Amino acid sequence: MPADCELVREWRRDEAGRGVVVVNTTFRMAPWADALYAGDVEWWRRYLDEVARTFDGRNYTVSPVKGPERLVLYHGGNSGIGAISLAQRFGARRIVLLGYDCKYGVDGKRHWHGDHPPGLGNAVSVTKWPEQFREAAQRWRGIEIVNASRDTALTVWPRAPLEEALGYGVSGR
Repeated sequence: MPADCELVREWRRDEAGRGVVVVNTTFRMAPWADALYAGDVEWWRRYLDEVARTFDGRNYTVSPVKGPERLVLYHGGNSGIGAISLAQRFGARRIVLLGYDCKYGVDGKRHWHGDHPPGLGNAVSVTKWPEQFREAAQRWRGIEIVNASRDTALTVWPRAPLEEALGYGVSGR
């Protein structure tokens, strides 16, 4: 996953107008991203200080919490959907998803970084996510969405390897 984030970072630098939204604790892997979206109040309470110290982009939420900019936008009950809605709000006509696995890993991991600390949700509603995304997809007609996640249960949108989704050829460019 760090190599994927670095490829996205290069893609973002290659052309003006490209933006990157990270979800939840992924800000640690991509502190250079343009925006961070997290919908959970408790997540923000736990990570706001760290985000303020280490993340360069703007912070957004739909929750009543002090710190991030609060927006009214469709989130369908999960932060992944909220991040797509945020990208749409910023004018994205094409969105590439990365890390949208929508399932537990073979090792039982619920997040790429391991479980959240006590008091935070740990993907307990993961089985609901594919249906939430199917419902949400109806809101994004006219926007091209490509799922470049390496291993995913999300089948709503076409899949492609990350390099292809970003427009890179076989050689990486």
